[in-house]
Amino acid sequence: MEEYGMNNNNNNSDGHEMKQHFQRFAKQLSDWYCDGKTPGLASQDTRFTLELQKQKLQSLGLDMQIQFRKPEADNGSTGVLTYGDSVFENFIIGASKHITTKISNSQKEIFSSDAEGGLTIIMQNSKQGGVPSPETAMCCPNCGAPSTLGKLESGCEFCNTKFLMDELYPKVMHFFINEDIKDIFDTKQLKKYIVGFTISFMAIGIVSMLSHSLTGELDNFESMINDAAAILGSVIPGAMFGAGAWFVVNSIRSLMLMGKNARGGSKMMRSLIFCNKMHTLDPTFSIEYFRDKSMSLLKLMLYSQDQQELTICQCSKPIPEKLREIVDITYFNSGVDKYSIRNGICDVALTFYTDSLHYRGGKILRESDRIHMSLRKIIKKPTDLGFSFTAVSCPSCSASFDASKVRKCPFCGNDYPIEENEWVVTDICI
Repeated sequence: MEEYGMNNNNNNSDGHEMKQHFQRFAKQLSDWYCDGKTPGLASQDTRFTLELQKQKLQSLGLDMQIQFRKPEADNGSTGVLTYGDSVFENFIIGASKHITTKISNSQKEIFSSDAEGGLTIIMQNSKQGGVPSPETAMCCPNCGAPSTLGKLESGCEFCNTKFLMDELYPKVMHFFINEDIKDIFDTKQLKKYIVGFTISFMAIGIVSMLSHSLTGELDNFESMINDAAAILGSVIPGAMFGAGAWFVVNSIRSLMLMGKNARGGSKMMRSLIFCNKMHTLDPTFSIEYFRDKSMSLLKLMLYSQDQQELTICQCSKPIPEKLREIVDITYFNSGVDKYSIRNGICDVALTFYTDSLHYRGGKILRESDRIHMSLRKIIKKPTDLGFSFTAVSCPSCSASFDASKVRKCPFCGNDYPIEENEWVVTDICI
């Protein structure tokens, strides 16, 4: 981790401030999903992703609400790590949250989840002593118009609003939501198993006693006592079989969970080799940056109603229908399948391991998916950690515009070299 500039930042003032921003963003994210209020701390690209998801849900006639509250076992712990370059510092902040998710179709609830989990955000701030270039692309926080940092400090040319540096930073570049797996070997479940098996054994004994009565086998008091004792005695085998069944079922669940969490483990070495190779070519490149960036691109592809209209989509094949069903994902792991770097062009194939919510046949289905995605980028200059494709500056005429769905500069008509600044998706399948 130290190779890529990772630092634990729990005990300094910046870390404390970032924790406060984390709690603010968690509240803002709840307000977005429940009330549609735009999260002020979100970067323009993050807002774009959220808006794409909302538009897709609305096109399907769905409404999704997510709320974040304090976890039941709140230890007050919020972890902070940092990585960055000479200008920007990126904070990885995560903490436990109680997450409530509800999805409705025509006012009818078709999916609900209420569980403990966690929220992790990647927050970017200007580094102390480092001043971002005035040409740094950025959207106006007030009207959303594409602009640059220098123009926003002087006054947005569309709404005339002026901003100070601390009003433009920090901003949340990426966020991840995950729900904890239900407890395995839960003692509450043990009681249910024991009670269930005991009742079953007692029922068998009662049926047997009634059968003996109907056939006249209970012709004396001693036979009745024996059958009654057998019914009461069923408590012991019920407890034994119940505990045994509970142990077997939870052992199987434990093995399944271990396998689920281990998905992608075999790709770890190849992923490290790829990231180390990229780091030698571009000192700004890091494992954390690439993980977050690739996950962000995956969300854009999944949440867009028409992936082909996105500038980052360079796919020659149609998007599989099963991918179009996905309305929300929980990220587990990802890894590099293969890569090549030739003539300054990097091609890399990835596999993402997720739990996804599919909308199929009027129902929301949770499925574990393996999503394959290929990316490409021209390697000419160091990675710009502050790059935003919703606010770019044309290299030909210096005009600012939104390149999320526009491949040519609307002012001079020249193609914008998106692959020199951003990874593009060349293939995606499931």
